[in-house]
Amino acid sequence: MEWHALGWLALVLYGAAETLSILSLLKPGPASSGAIGRSSAASLLLAAGLALHFADLELSARALHAVPYRTLGGSMSLFGWMLGVSYLALVFRHRERAIGPFLIPFVILFSGAGLLLPMHASAPAAETHGTLFALHVTFGIFAYAAFTFSFVLSILYLLQDRQIRRGRTGLLFSRLPALEVIGRMNRTSVSIGLGALGGSILFGLLWANRVWVTLGDPKIEWALATLFLYGFLLWMERRGWKGPRVAILSICGYALVLFSYTVVNIFFSRSHVFR
Repeated sequence: MEWHALGWLALVLYGAAETLSILSLLKPGPASSGAIGRSSAASLLLAAGLALHFADLELSARALHAVPYRTLGGSMSLFGWMLGVSYLALVFRHRERAIGPFLIPFVILFSGAGLLLPMHASAPAAETHGTLFALHVTFGIFAYAAFTFSFVLSILYLLQDRQIRRGRTGLLFSRLPALEVIGRMNRTSVSIGLGALGGSILFGLLWANRVWVTLGDPKIEWALATLFLYGFLLWMERRGWKGPRVAILSICGYALVLFSYTVVNIFFSRSHVFR
């Protein structure tokens, strides 16, 4: 476990970023220079944590002589890192940091779980070697990270929309971004996830074509169904769908992601069983 020193230091930086994000959100008054300074510092701390986290993943891979996602702990740690990258992408795209207190905890949760879980890898199967397989899994994890944030943003959208409709907006919700901004951030998350999932499916099909006898596997079918659902969401939004309907469809899409990753992977898939 000695190679996790950088990972634990990254976790400390993530925690500091979350603390500054909460302080920035709860500071009285409009966006003051102090609040802006804490928000920027939180993003810098998170970025520094991601750099250390990446170094820890690299060291772990070398120690195990295997890619990080060959173990449960490694895959969860990589997922946490991808969540952090997704969060920074949202911040730089929309210049909106008030959402940090709700998204950074997921980075901390999965990164911490990855550090605590065992890192002993079994011997990798011959067919799981190679660049195509590595790209397939990496893009897939990145897609799951982006869809996770889309799910969280959709929940926040529905909660805030409900509070506004009831006229019960309090201090917390008054500091959150406007519903339109949350909607745009959700669209960005879905777009990132959709692109990453498309890349994962493409690399996965190229890899499977080399090592499988047939491409007829339920996991592929459900992955394509997920791709279609999120693509349909973006298409309908461009045609006028707004607000709660988009948020609800995003939540349904994430339910499909979870179903494919768990039930389909464990019980239905014949050639695509990774546990």
